[in-house]
Amino acid sequence: MLTPRRWLGGASAAALALATLATTLTTSTPRLQAADAVRGLWLDRTRLTSPQSIDDAVASAVKDGFNTLIVQVRGRGDSYFLNGLEPRPVALLSQPAFDPLADAIAKGHARGLAVHAWINVNLVAGTDVPTSRAHIVYRHPEWLMVPRLIASDLESLDPDGPAYLGRITRYARSQAAELEGVYLSPATDGAVAYTTGVVRDIVQRYAIDGVHFDYLRYPGDDFDYGRETLRAFGQNPARAPERWRQFRNERLTALLTSLRSAVKAARPAAVISATVSQETWLAQGLLDAVLRRIPEPSPDIIKAASF
Repeated sequence: MLTPRRWLGGASAAALALATLATTLTTSTPRLQAADAVRGLWLDRTRLTSPQSIDDAVASAVKDGFNTLIVQVRGRGDSYFLNGLEPRPVALLSQPAFDPLADAIAKGHARGLAVHAWINVNLVAGTDVPTSRAHIVYRHPEWLMVPRLIASDLESLDPDGPAYLGRITRYARSQAAELEGVYLSPATDGAVAYTTGVVRDIVQRYAIDGVHFDYLRYPGDDFDYGRETLRAFGQNPARAPERWRQFRNERLTALLTSLRSAVKAARPAAVISATVSQETWLAQGLLDAVLRRIPEPSPDIIKAASF
C-alpha cells in the first residue's frame, strides 16, 4: 500500500535534485547512455513563467552536470503548454503565445539534455477554487475525492451545485497544513479516461523523453468516500476493510496502467517514473523508475541516491 507523503520542502521548493533509475535504462534516449543514471533538475511551474527563466534553468543544468530536465507541465489541473485540454494557468495568461514545455524541450535538447514531463496526476486543485470554469472541478465535481469526515454532509447535495464543491474546498483549506488541495478520484472509469486523455495529448504533441507522475496516490486513508466511488465499490467499506484497501490500490494500478499505455503508444522509448510506488509497480513493469526529489542541495554536497 502507498504511504502518502508530501514533497520535502513543499510544492514550490527550489528544484535541484539527483535521481537514479531503479532499473537500467534499456530504452534510453540519444541524450542518455544505457547505463546512465537520471540526474534530474526539477523545474516546478513557478520557474516556467518566462523564456528567461527556462534559459537560466538550462544553463544551470549544464553547468552543474545534470542530464535531464523534469518539467512540471500539469500542476493543478492546468496546462503549462499551448492548446492543452485543461485551462491555461493564471501565471501565463499575459503571455498567450508562450509555450513553456516547447521552449524547455527545444533549449534542453539543444544542450544535450533529456526532457521529462512532470505531471501531477490526482491532485487537480489547491485550497482555493480555480478561476476557470473549464476546470475539471467544475466540469465533473462528482469525480472528486471526498474525505470520509464530510461524506455525510455531501450526501444530500447535488454535485453540480456550488455547495458541493464549496464544502470540499473548505475542508481542504481547513487542513492546509497536511492537505495540498483537492484530488480527483481514480475510482471511476470516466475519471481515469479523462486523466489518460490529458497525458495522451501531451505525449502525442511534444517530443518528450520521459514522463514523471507525481501525486499518483490518495492524500490519506480517509479519502475517496464519494458516492461514485462507493457505488463502484458496491458495499460499505467499514464492513469489508481489507477488500476496500485492495479496491483502492487496484484503482490506482488501473490508472497507472492506462497512463503507461497512452505514453508508450506515442513514445515507446519514453522513461516512465513516479514519486511513490506500490511494491508491485516496478515488478509489473508499470514503472521504469522511482525518483525522489531533494530540495535545495548545495552543488558541492549533492550525492546520487539509488532507489
